[in-house]
Amino acid sequence: MRATGPVTAAAALAAALLLSPHGAAAAAVGPAPCVRGESEARGDSSVDGKELRWEDDSKYNDPLKWAHKVWSLGLVKIAPDGAGSVNDLEWRDYSKADGHAGYWQGKPGVDYIYLNSYYLDGRYKDRVSRRHVAVHELGHALGMCHKPDTWASVMWTKVVDNPPTEPTHRDEANYRKLWK
Repeated sequence: MRATGPVTAAAALAAALLLSPHGAAAAAVGPAPCVRGESEARGDSSVDGKELRWEDDSKYNDPLKWAHKVWSLGLVKIAPDGAGSVNDLEWRDYSKADGHAGYWQGKPGVDYIYLNSYYLDGRYKDRVSRRHVAVHELGHALGMCHKPDTWASVMWTKVVDNPPTEPTHRDEANYRKLWK
């Protein structure tokens, strides 16, 4: 006998939950657009092939490690630099009242993520804000653009109250679209 009605819907929901690390909602959500003037491209990332090797000279170890963990979605290998590899990205600290809690800078050779202690030790000294900043900047290193504030995203242009600290379903959809 063939299942119909609620049994079929329950089976579909169970299948979606098994296929997506964030549950059924992630499978149903598409990518979010970039803010005007920005784009997402592999060439605008720190990724070498499908690998991102990093090293750090930062005092913000918790947010840095958190960012690596939550962006490890399986398509790009994110790993510390080792003796037999060349780093693609360096995490560094700076302190300046410039309006930025952090920023990613792509350069020929090694790229940089700068975390601003002026803000991370001041206005954004809580764990949630620090993690949001690190995850946001690593998103740029992975080629992600800023997202309009109308879309749920770790790639918003501003740190808000209670910001997301890991890629949302839309961020994950953008990542998968870019790195599939």
